[in-house]
Formats: sequence, structure tokens, C-alpha cells
Amino acid sequence: MKIAIIGKGNLGTHLYNALKAQASVQWFAKDYPTSIIADIVIVSVSDHATAAVCKEIDASLVVHTAGVIPQVKKDNAGVFYPLFSFTKGALVQWENIPILIETAEEQNLSILKKIVELLGAKPYSMSSAERTNIHTAAVIVNNFTNHLYTLAEDYCRHHELPFEVLHAIMKQGPEKAIKLGAKQAQTGPAIRGDSGTILDHMESIDQEDIKILYKLLSTSIRNRHEL
Repeated sequence: MKIAIIGKGNLGTHLYNALKAQASVQWFAKDYPTSIIADIVIVSVSDHATAAVCKEIDASLVVHTAGVIPQVKKDNAGVFYPLFSFTKGALVQWENIPILIETAEEQNLSILKKIVELLGAKPYSMSSAERTNIHTAAVIVNNFTNHLYTLAEDYCRHHELPFEVLHAIMKQGPEKAIKLGAKQAQTGPAIRGDSGTILDHMESIDQEDIKILYKLLSTSIRNRHEL
């Protein structure tokens, strides 16, 4: 199979490294030809440039890797979106990664599934609307959660506490949510209705926006569990 990848960012780099031993792979950065002979061209560039790059490429199949951008309106187009947070140099276990795929032509769907198979990942056929909804949920479970880690680290630094004390519970939380289900795994003062502890915690938070966020999340937990 002949594959071309446009983009040498985090995802483009990982795709190239994973596929180069299993297929004939061309890899381009900003200087790419607009006519490419390949079974599939994977466009992995910034979101604001994705549609324009896809539209100017002349190839038998052009797909992009953006989570929230619809399939480009042109013949033989599609989407190849690995639902994962990629960082250069970090180990990627492709067998654990879901890849959301979309294309209008059945023969092109077979090509997308073949790429997923080469990676050892798992394909999920989804429409652009479904993929956008999944991306929204992914931002909540990944980006928002990581931001909360940042706030907790800042809080520990402010109070001269070792952040590494929290590492074990940071690892436990996601594993327990997957195993038990997120709602079933919920613990803490909010679900217990422990208003005294909540007030004590809020008094220890100096930043007003963080205090508001703590209260908002505590209220959301209570409402979700109908306390």
C-alpha cells in the first residue's frame, strides 16, 4: 500500500513512525506537492489549515485527522481521526487507540480500515456530527481533567505541599471510572453531602475563580447523584 502523510507535527510523526515499516510512505511538511500518487493521503495539519490543504490535494483518496472538522466536500474524501492525545517522543500503543473513520465510498472505507489494521488499532465508523460529539466528551475527560491537575499542582505549591503525594490517586481515578463506570466510582465530600468539609476546602482556596469552580463542581456532583 502507498501512503502519503502531510504534516510533521505530533500525530503526523507518530503515524509515519508506525506505518513506515509496513507500507511505502511519503512524508511531507509544508512543502508538499498538490498531486500525489498514493492509495491514500493523510492530512495531519492544524485545524485552521485542514480544509484548504485537503481541497488542493489531487489524489485517489484524501482524508484528514481533525476531530471537529467535517469531511471535506470533494470526491474521494474522508476522515481518519485517532482519539488520543499525541506527544512527540511519547510511547504510543496503537492497539489501545480507537480510530474514528468516515467516507462516502465503500471502497474508500476498506482502505481506511486497512490503515487501521496496519496500526493494530480499532476502527469506529462515525458521521461528522457523531465525531464532534465524541470530541466534546474527549475534551471533558482529558483536557479538562488535565487542567484540574494543573490547578491542584498550583494549590500544592502555594501551600508548600508535595504534589507527588497525589500521583497514586491520579492514576487510580481513571482506572476505577473505566472499571466501575464513572458515576458508580464517584467519591468525595460532595457525594457524601459533607458540607462542612466543602466549606473548609473553599476557605483554603485563595483564588476566587478556583473557589467558584470548586463550588460549581461540588454542586454538579450533588445534582447528578440527586442528593
